[in-house]
Amino acid sequence: MGMPALVPSYTAEEVRQFPDDRVRYEVIRGELFVTPAPGIPHQRALFELAALLKTYVEDYELGETIIAPFEVEFSKDTAVQPDILVILNDRADQLTRKRLMGPPSLAIEVISYSSKRTDRLQKRSLYLEDGVDEYWVVDPDPRHVERWVPGASQPEILTDQLTWQPRPPAPAMDVDLRNLFEKVWR
Repeated sequence: MGMPALVPSYTAEEVRQFPDDRVRYEVIRGELFVTPAPGIPHQRALFELAALLKTYVEDYELGETIIAPFEVEFSKDTAVQPDILVILNDRADQLTRKRLMGPPSLAIEVISYSSKRTDRLQKRSLYLEDGVDEYWVVDPDPRHVERWVPGASQPEILTDQLTWQPRPPAPAMDVDLRNLFEKVWR
């Protein structure tokens, strides 16, 4: 009779002690996820979206936009690094110099080959169950954004325009997705 395999369970603190070897270590409910450095389309999409969000959030004094690598700790066994996170003013007290202690208002993951499954399954589940107001999965290959909100069984798939309305009375932010993906694939 075979022996059952023991799967290690990690804490956020244990993962922080791993070497800085150009891979991203994240832990979700004790399970370790390791992602290699992303490619050019990923980085271009991240940069373009982060620049748009930073300008919008600062212009309307809504909060702060931060890009990876930056840790979000949900619990002792769950710490992730979204590609982009927006922390609105009502959650600013959760921000420390080293990490965000709790859910961001908006979490964005840009899909790369090695992160598709984790971004669409484990991270989606984590973000939507643990207090993130909105989660975007940006997929450069089919050129679309999947917008998830808590309680939704399916994402809204956006290919032309994305509109984000985080807090009235600030006007909505519009993102021309066709233009964004043209910059990604130039």
